[in-house]
Amino acid sequence: MSNRISYYFSHSHRIKSVHHQILLCGGFFLIGSLCPIIFYHTHFAKDYQFKNYCGKLQIYLNGQRIVVKALLDTGNRLYEPLTGKPVCLVEYGRLKACLRSRSKLPKLRAIPYHSVGEKHGVLLGITADKLIFKNHRQKYEQSGCIIGIYPGNLSESGGFHAIVHPDILKK
Repeated sequence: MSNRISYYFSHSHRIKSVHHQILLCGGFFLIGSLCPIIFYHTHFAKDYQFKNYCGKLQIYLNGQRIVVKALLDTGNRLYEPLTGKPVCLVEYGRLKACLRSRSKLPKLRAIPYHSVGEKHGVLLGITADKLIFKNHRQKYEQSGCIIGIYPGNLSESGGFHAIVHPDILKK
């Protein structure tokens, strides 16, 4: 009986040809090489991409300079309807000092928008003298961009206080 059992287990799972052995080794190699790649993309790539799209936004307004943490939003397609200029969103709390100063405020604009949960919204906007967006790679400068004044917080975690329109990257 024990000879019959040992014969059954020793011969039942034997790989019969060289082609099957190569296929099996190739499968193990493929799985072994894909696992680290998948692990990298699920754990590190998102953080790396987020860092590439974050930077500092310098806002020149009324002779003052404000620097805020900003997120470059490649999906931002908000333009001021009369001039067609791109709109960058900045939290009101970060602009408060410039807006309360006694110097002349730029002309206020009404910027219509729609987003998830808000079909027909309107933001107040002002024209900045100059915007400079710097991330760890490059520096982008644009004059005459519109700043949409956002009344709340743009990031729950406080990771950024402005959303930069991708068109300010164009020279």
